[in-house]
Amino acid sequence: MKKMMVFMFLLLAVFVNAQDNKSSKGIEELTFFGVDFSQAKVLGADETLSQFKEAFTGINNLFLREPKKYDTAKAFNAKVKTDLEPSLSLIDGITKDGLFTLEDNYSLSEQQIAGQLAKLNTGDTKGYGAVIIAGLLDKGKNRGTLNVVVFDITTKEIILNRQFTERARGFGLRNFWAYPVYKTLGKVKKIKITLPTNTFSRGPVSI
Repeated sequence: MKKMMVFMFLLLAVFVNAQDNKSSKGIEELTFFGVDFSQAKVLGADETLSQFKEAFTGINNLFLREPKKYDTAKAFNAKVKTDLEPSLSLIDGITKDGLFTLEDNYSLSEQQIAGQLAKLNTGDTKGYGAVIIAGLLDKGKNRGTLNVVVFDITTKEIILNRQFTERARGFGLRNFWAYPVYKTLGKVKKIKITLPTNTFSRGPVSI
């Protein structure tokens, strides 16, 4: 009797797992739009606005120059097309007053994330997209906070919004703040990103 109960339990577990696999669908293809630094705040750094703008551009270009290291396909477990222009175009609009802060409690809200997606000029691209939105870059603590956002490009509905705070290090301003991006990609690949099963009632989802 005991063996029969164990057998029935295992059979039920297999059935439930099979149903879960049928109902949860992953993203097979997406467009990666780079790292959006337009909402970033820098604390405790000596570099100038122009130096940071140059570093932000350089960090985005690493996805093209060092694709094996900054491997978005591996991170998102999908076929990835890279379009950096939407994030690069926002760098010009960053101002000194908007970038530098004296506050150490800055964090991107859900409303800010949604607002940034609305600003992201994705053109005629359709399907699913991903962008990394930079928050607080704290030089004093050598920490960078980044939000990884996966979304429906047409509706801008959020499928995943996960925040990471990672150590910053390296020689030169670009490499120093690129390291949190690199570490964040390593964390993303451990996350199972699945699409909502009910497309009619799908809303923003933060995992």
